[in-house]
Amino acid sequence: MNYFSHIIDLDEADKRGRPTSFSASKGQCEQIMEVFDLLELKSFTVQTQVKALINGAYEVHGSLNAVVVQPSIVSYEPVTTSISEQFTIMLVPTQNRLVDYESSHPDDDCDVYTDDEYDLGNLALEYLSLSLPTHPKLAGESGDHIEFDETEQKASSPFSVLSDKLKED
Repeated sequence: MNYFSHIIDLDEADKRGRPTSFSASKGQCEQIMEVFDLLELKSFTVQTQVKALINGAYEVHGSLNAVVVQPSIVSYEPVTTSISEQFTIMLVPTQNRLVDYESSHPDDDCDVYTDDEYDLGNLALEYLSLSLPTHPKLAGESGDHIEFDETEQKASSPFSVLSDKLKED
């Protein structure tokens, strides 16, 4: 997912002590739309703050804001959704530390970083994918059933003539 890569130096981000923000460019939005089967990605902005912890670990607090347009699962009409998601992830320096952390904190998100660098763009895309509505619908749409007008259906059926003949006999 290099199309939205935003690699940061974790130590430098911690020393700055302030949040970092970045947004998807028009070209990046187009690539994200293609990957996630969106009709449109009107905006995608990410804000993160890095905090160094003991033993080389880092904690990243962040938020993402996006406005996406998806097809309705009922009518295929465009459905616009605003997404605002908060996240926290623990970053550790080795795979062994990751396994230890995951076993002691099964509900926390965690990952491994290398050479004091981490790709916050790819992280944001993961959280976006988890935040997208799985069954987008317009207000008032019900996915339980789709009603068809029987008169239109009968007229277009190739068997309608045969059915009418059988009724006459």
